[in-house]
Amino acid sequence: MNKYSWLTGLALYLLMIFISTAANADEIIGQQEVFNQLNSLYAKQQRAVVFLAVNSEILSLNSLSVHDKVAAQVKLLAWEKFSLPLNVAEQYLLYVVRANIVDVAGQEYKVINWLNKALKLEPLLAEKQLDSPLFSSVYLTLANIYASQGEDKQAFDSKKQYMKKYFSHLKQQKEYRVKRLNEKYHVEKKHEENELLTQNSQIQYFALARAESERSQQHRNIAIFIAVGSLFILLLLRQFKIRQALKLLAKTDSLTRLPNRRSFFSHGASLMTQALTANKTLSILILDIDNLKNINDNFGYEAGDSVIAHVGELAGETMRSRDFLARIGGEEFAAILPEATIAQARAIAEHIREKIQANISKNKNNSIQVTVSIGIASIADVRESFDSFLHAADLAMYQAKANGHNQVCSYSIERKERKESKEN
Repeated sequence: MNKYSWLTGLALYLLMIFISTAANADEIIGQQEVFNQLNSLYAKQQRAVVFLAVNSEILSLNSLSVHDKVAAQVKLLAWEKFSLPLNVAEQYLLYVVRANIVDVAGQEYKVINWLNKALKLEPLLAEKQLDSPLFSSVYLTLANIYASQGEDKQAFDSKKQYMKKYFSHLKQQKEYRVKRLNEKYHVEKKHEENELLTQNSQIQYFALARAESERSQQHRNIAIFIAVGSLFILLLLRQFKIRQALKLLAKTDSLTRLPNRRSFFSHGASLMTQALTANKTLSILILDIDNLKNINDNFGYEAGDSVIAHVGELAGETMRSRDFLARIGGEEFAAILPEATIAQARAIAEHIREKIQANISKNKNNSIQVTVSIGIASIADVRESFDSFLHAADLAMYQAKANGHNQVCSYSIERKERKESKEN
């Protein structure tokens, strides 16, 4: 058993020596053949315009050289014994085969040598054939070898050339597929045209019927679209109006249609901040209907609501365009008077008081005598906050009521009187 194993190992060793020797000899002979064939080929110096056919055996040998170098070397030696004539494309691939066979560690220079021999045949091959992966892979192999040797520029140039050919090949394939599809389309179109000619009358009938059906369907679709669109627009407008109405209701008193308490506080705080920032005057007044409870008790709440609405209307007529009047309670109204001094605020308040007293006493409810008590305050006296500002006017209004109703009182005067009474 050991004897046979030893003989087998010796035979394999001798075979490897023979193959290595044959490869070296083949490389030398191949190099000489390259120069001889190139001399004759370059003498013609005419680029091929069509693909050159490649023997299937060479294609098989090229694939084998990538996966099994020893088997490829043996097959290459057997192939060369026949000395068959080769065209440029086949010679190109044989150089690639030789490069694949010697592609082992330490033999990179041989690979480069064989691949460069292949590249010298490029002027004699069609560009489209050179762009195919079978031929352009030479540049990728060179790029990998140069990269492993640290030759970055040469690796980059080879990789760039490979990418150029790769994309060119993709473009060719795309054009070829488009051409095939166009051909197929034209054949099918011609066939359809022939069928249309033989069945012209029947097809025309169905075409007309279909066109009529489509027209009717289109009209129905348009009508449905218009109806749905109109409905959608109406719903959108309705929703918009509802939203606007809700926004208005959230800020408006339903009885007087004046801004409500929430809107008043929001607007008032903003106006006060602006006045303080710009160092401008600002006044505020609070109006309260005198004895409204008695009106409700004697004439009913409907009469009371009518009085509240009428007071709001008359007070609004007296306001300036830049003033902000709101109903902030049951029988209470408040107004913000931008750029109004305490004297101007008092004049406006007196005008409101006189107008309400004169107007309401002359309406159809002759037995109802309506008066109001008004308190005013200026930002010159209260600057802490809007709540404090409003409270000052409220104190002045209660002082007007305490003085006998149907009056206008100023917070500054009331504060002065309190101060004097404390001192006394």
